[in-house]
Amino acid sequence: MVQKDKILETPQVDVEPSPSPVSTEACVEAPASVNHPNLGIESSGQRKFISGVVEGFYGRPWTMEQRKELFRRQQKWGLNTYLYAPKDDYKHRMFWRELYSVEEAEQLMTLIGAAKEHGIEFIYAISPGLDITFSNQKEIIALKRKLDQVSHFGCKSFALLFDDIDHNMCPADKEVFSSFAHAQVSITNEIFQYLGEPETFLFCPTEYCGTFCYPNVSQSPYLHTVGEKLLPGIDILWTGPKVVSKDITVESIEEVSKILRRPPVIWDNIHANDYDQKRLFLGPYKGRSTELIPRLKGVLTNPNCEFESNFVAIHTLATWYKSNMNGVRKDVVMTDGEDSAVSIQIKLENEGSDEELETDMLYSPQLALKLALTEWLGEFGVPHQYNSRQVPQSGAKGTAIDVVSMAPPSLCSSTTVTTVFQQPIMSPAMPPLCLENPHLMAKTSQEEEEVEVEKKDYDEEPMEMVVEKLDGPESEVESDEKQDGPVLVDKMSEDLKPMDTDKESLVDSKSPEDSIQEDGSDIAPMQTDDQLKQDVFVPGPNEKPLFTVEPLSIEDLSLLAELFYLPYEHGPKAVQMLKEFNWLRSNSSVVSVNCKRKETEKVAEWQSRAEKFEDMCCSVIQMFTRLSNTANRMILYDLYPYIWDIKSIISMVKSFVQWLGCRSQSSAQFLKGDQEPWAFRGGLAGEFQRLLPIDGANDLFYQPPPSMPTSKIYSIRPYFPKDEASVYKICKEMYCEGMEDAPFSDEEPDLIGDRLVGGLLSLSPDYGFVLEDDEGICGYALGTVDVKPFIKKCKMSWIPFMQEKYHKPDDQKDLTEAEKMILSFHEEEEGLPESFLSNFPSLIKVDIHANVTDPSVAKSMMGCLLSSLKANGSHGAFCKVRQTDKRMLDFYSKLGCFEVAKMEGFPKDIIIMGRSL
Repeated sequence: MVQKDKILETPQVDVEPSPSPVSTEACVEAPASVNHPNLGIESSGQRKFISGVVEGFYGRPWTMEQRKELFRRQQKWGLNTYLYAPKDDYKHRMFWRELYSVEEAEQLMTLIGAAKEHGIEFIYAISPGLDITFSNQKEIIALKRKLDQVSHFGCKSFALLFDDIDHNMCPADKEVFSSFAHAQVSITNEIFQYLGEPETFLFCPTEYCGTFCYPNVSQSPYLHTVGEKLLPGIDILWTGPKVVSKDITVESIEEVSKILRRPPVIWDNIHANDYDQKRLFLGPYKGRSTELIPRLKGVLTNPNCEFESNFVAIHTLATWYKSNMNGVRKDVVMTDGEDSAVSIQIKLENEGSDEELETDMLYSPQLALKLALTEWLGEFGVPHQYNSRQVPQSGAKGTAIDVVSMAPPSLCSSTTVTTVFQQPIMSPAMPPLCLENPHLMAKTSQEEEEVEVEKKDYDEEPMEMVVEKLDGPESEVESDEKQDGPVLVDKMSEDLKPMDTDKESLVDSKSPEDSIQEDGSDIAPMQTDDQLKQDVFVPGPNEKPLFTVEPLSIEDLSLLAELFYLPYEHGPKAVQMLKEFNWLRSNSSVVSVNCKRKETEKVAEWQSRAEKFEDMCCSVIQMFTRLSNTANRMILYDLYPYIWDIKSIISMVKSFVQWLGCRSQSSAQFLKGDQEPWAFRGGLAGEFQRLLPIDGANDLFYQPPPSMPTSKIYSIRPYFPKDEASVYKICKEMYCEGMEDAPFSDEEPDLIGDRLVGGLLSLSPDYGFVLEDDEGICGYALGTVDVKPFIKKCKMSWIPFMQEKYHKPDDQKDLTEAEKMILSFHEEEEGLPESFLSNFPSLIKVDIHANVTDPSVAKSMMGCLLSSLKANGSHGAFCKVRQTDKRMLDFYSKLGCFEVAKMEGFPKDIIIMGRSL
C-alpha cells in the first residue's frame, strides 16, 4: 500500500510559450540564473569535472543522515557531486508522475540545503522510461510539473534516465517518432530548455554501455542519433564497455566520445553490489587510467548498497581524481615539483615489492587502498550511531520504528526490510523492487576473476553467473510450500547458518591430533549489542577479569578488503587461501588413514601447508571477533552479514581440512569435472562452497546472521577418543530432556550413550565431529559411510560387548525405559531394505546441547559430516528417529532431511529420515 499524503503543490514555470493546462505562474527563479560559489562553474571560468557519488542502486535507499554524512566526506576528500537516483524511491522511477508530499518535500529541501552547505552539487534524477508515452503532451506536462516542484526545493541540476527499460515504443509513439532514440532525445531537449538549460543536465541512454549497443558502439544507430540530436549542453552517462566494467580504456572512451560528440560522464559500477547479496566490494578504485580524466566530463561511482561499506570506494575515487585533477596527459613530463609528489610516493611504495609496478605513474590502487584503510581505521573506534539507524532484526518482517531489518547476504531471492521515514524521500510503503529488471544500470550479473596465477579475461559481466538467482536456498519461502528436496522451516531458515565454529580444538594429546591446535587466544566471549547497555563488570576479589577486547588493526582491515575486493578479482590473501585449499584438497591422499605415508616429504609438505592454511583461517576468524566488538556499531551493522558469512564458510573449510589431515580415505573423491574456483556467484564464500564436496547443499550454506551482532565463536573439529565422555553426557542430557521423571537410574550411567552413539564412536570414529565453545564440548555429529559393513562389525564386536555389560532382563513384561533399551542389545535388529540402502548408504547421528544459543552451528556440523561422507564416496545419508521424539524430527527436518516413505522392512516405531548428497 502506498501512503497517500497531502501533496505539496508548486506553481509552474513555463519557459516555452506553449499551450498547456498547467498554471504558468512564475514562482521559482530559473535554474540557469543561479550560481552557487562552489557549484556549476569553477573559478577559472571552465566547467568543472563532475566527481562524486550516484545513489543509483536497486534496493533499500540510504537514510537522510547517511546522505548528509556522505556530503561531509565528499567535501573533505575533494569530490563535488551527488546524483540522487535510488531505483527504489518509487517517486523517482515507478511512480515518477506523483508529486512529493509535504513531509517528503521538507526532507528533500533539507537534503539539498545540506549538499549546498558542503559545496556539493545536488543533481536530482528522474527515471520515467518504464511507462512514459513520449508523444503524449500530458506526460510531458506531468514531467515538467514534477521537476518544477523539485526545482522549487532549491535544486538546480537535473538528470533524465532511460536505463533498464524496454526498447520497444508503444503504437502511439511509433506514429510520431522514427526511432526510440528520437523519442528520448525529443523529450530530453524539451525538458532541458524548459528548465532554462541548467549548467548541469545529465542524460542516461538506454544503450549505456558497450555490450548494450547494437550491433556495437561504433555502428549503433541509437548512439549516433543521441550524439547528433541531443543538445550540446546536455551531458551523457556511460558505464564503459560493460554494465560493470573491469577496465575502462582511453581508446574506448575516445571511440564513444566521437559518436556522442562530447566526453561522457562515467556512471561507474565497479563497487556496485546490488546484483548479489553475498558480495561486497572493499577494494580500491581500479582499472581506469588517470589519462581518462582529461577525456571525460566526470566520474560518479555507484557503490555498495550498504552505506558504511563505501568508505574505501569513495576515498580511493577521490585519490584517483586528485592524482590528475589538472588533466595531465601521458605526453606531459612530470617535474619534481608538487605535481610529481604522488608518482614519487608510488615509486617508493613499489620499491622491493613483489607486486607489478603500476603502469599509471600518477595513481597506485595499492597505495590508495592503504591510505583509505588507514583513515577508515580511525572511524571504527568512535562510538557512533545515526538517528534512524538500521539495527538487525530477526524475522522476515519488522516494525516501523527507528531500525531496519538487516538483510542477510545470503542466497535469498529478495529482501524484506523495515523502513524508516527518511530512507527514500518518499514514503517507502511497498516492497523493494530489487528484482525489477535483470539489467541494472547499477549492475546485473556476475563472474569473478580466477584464482590461479594465470588470469583469464571473460566477456561476461560479473553478474552473468547469477542468472539463476533462485537455485538453492534461493527461494527459501517457496521451499517451505513445495517441500521438494531439503525441507527448511521458516524460523530455521532465518536462524540456521553454517558453522559458527572456530575457537579451535582444545586438544592436549599429540599424534593425529597435533595438527589441530588451539587457536582461541583471540576469541572473545559472546558480546551482543543488548549487552553493551549493561553496567561495566568489575571483578571481585576471587573473580577473573573479563576479556579485553582487542582493537581492530590495519592488518584486519587489509584482510577484510582482500576478502571482499572487486567484482573481477579477489585480493592477494583471498587468492592464496583458495589456491591452498584447492591444493590441500587435491593432495589429501598422501595423508589418508589407509595410506602408509611412505612419502614422508609429501606428507610433511601437506601438513606444513595445512598448518599455514589454518593460520590464515584463524586470522579471518580473529578479524571477525575484533570487528564484532568494534565501538562503531553503525559500521558493524553494514558489514556484519558479510563478515558473518565469510567467517562461517572459512570455519567449515578449516574443519574439513583438519578432517582431511587425519581421517580421509585415499579414495577420497570430489566433484567430477571440477570447475575452476572462479566465475561462481557468491564471491569468495561461494567459491569456497564450490570446493567442498557438498557444494550443492545450498540450504546448509544459507546463513543469515543472528538478530544482533555477536562475537560468540564455536569450533568444530574431528572427534578423538578422549571426547567420548563428553559426547555421552550430551547424548544422555538431550535424550532425557523434557521427560517428567528420570527414566534412567544412575546405576547405568552409560546406557543411553552406549545404545545411541557408542557403536559409531567405537567402530566409525573417522566420521565423527564435535562442537566446542569456551566451556567445552556442546554437540556432536557422527556417521558411518556404509551402514552394511558397519552393522556386521557391530554384530561381531560391539553387540557382544554390550550384551556382556548389560544382562538381559528376566521378566520382559512392564519393562522400564532403561530395561527396554537393555533388551534391544539382546534382540536381533532387522536390517533395512537393500533398495533403500542403495540410495542412502550412510548412517548419521547429530545433536547439540540445549544451551547452545546459536542454532546455525547445527547446519555447520551437518555440513562437515556430509562433506566427509561424500568425499569418501557416499551419495546419501539417513538417520533414525523415534516417532515420539518431535524435537529430533523437527531438528533433522531443518537440516534438510525428509521423512522416507514407509517400506517393507522398516522398523515400526522408528521414522527413517534421509538426505541425498
